[in-house]
Amino acid sequence: MIPALFGFSIYWDLPVLLVVVSLVYAATRHDRWDKILREGFGWGVRIALFLSAIGLGLYLISTYI
Repeated sequence: MIPALFGFSIYWDLPVLLVVVSLVYAATRHDRWDKILREGFGWGVRIALFLSAIGLGLYLISTYI
């Protein structure tokens, strides 16, 4: 039971990492908070879509092979 809990807990960090990485990247490009938040949101969406596409591709490969 305990190893399953530790294995599952890494997925709770993914949304936090998406937000932090997006905001840090946006802050390196802009100085104003409105632009940082807008750019960070855009990068967060792009990263989430990219990771979802990879996950879907891996799921499809594992299902049909």
